[in-house]
Amino acid sequence: MIKRLVSLGSVIVDLVLEVPRLPDRGGDVLASQRGMAAGGAFNVLSAAARLGLPGIYAGPHGTGPFGDLVRAALAREGVPTTMPPNPDLDTGWTLALVEPDGERTFVTVTGADALVTPAALRPTEYRGGDAVYVSGYDLAYPGAGAAIAEHVAGLAPELTVVLDPGPLAADIETGRLASVMRRVDILTLNARELGALGGLNTVLGQVRPTATVILRQGPDGATIHGVESRPVSVPSVSVKAVDTSGAGDVHVGASLAGLARGLGWANAVLLGNRAAAYAVSRPGPAAGPTDDQLQEFGASRW
Repeated sequence: MIKRLVSLGSVIVDLVLEVPRLPDRGGDVLASQRGMAAGGAFNVLSAAARLGLPGIYAGPHGTGPFGDLVRAALAREGVPTTMPPNPDLDTGWTLALVEPDGERTFVTVTGADALVTPAALRPTEYRGGDAVYVSGYDLAYPGAGAAIAEHVAGLAPELTVVLDPGPLAADIETGRLASVMRRVDILTLNARELGALGGLNTVLGQVRPTATVILRQGPDGATIHGVESRPVSVPSVSVKAVDTSGAGDVHVGASLAGLARGLGWANAVLLGNRAAAYAVSRPGPAAGPTDDQLQEFGASRW
């Protein structure tokens, strides 16, 4: 059973803008600034922590205002860091453009988060019951991906490796991705990312026979696939989307929290669906719910 979440996925800062539409190439559009908050793997860690699964951040962070913001946000969630701050770089950031239907488009500027060496990862202390979260963003970074892939490939078998390939799935170097996929226990992704990796049959052929693949389908719920088992459909929660930023991350964190509670796969993913629905119904990133908020949200919907 999962007892703790260790994130190798990087935490950055999200600068969120509301736009009436995406601008044409060479054009312009008036936007309103919604806010600035910790994002990336923070959304996974905070969603899990708010539902009772403790975590640690084993990724990089910088020296500067963005690094300070990230550390303060993690501290509020009770999530400690293990690496010292990079003295030469600040934490990177993402410009998130949110359209009226809640869809978001990202532009990412990397910083300390994109630099990871094997030596920096070596002191990470794992223990039985750890789930190790890996993001495709970090695997795609030229200054971080190789070190993370090598580290993950050598993790002890009793650790649960969780991979979310993310929007940069197609940009991950093929051999690097293959080495991580062979070690994955849980692969969680959306339909766009699944297509970038070659489709379901290709993915199932790359992971170990005991691995579980969670296909997040937004308003259509989610489907659980196993190499040697039949697909299981998990229903969605109907909600008006206000902002989809971080919804997939919240789903990952909440689903892992469900597994930590001893729930079966279907009920754990249902918890993820409910938490993600809560997140998209509210503005801003990192909107994972607590149990009380989820109960209130459920009562208001049924």
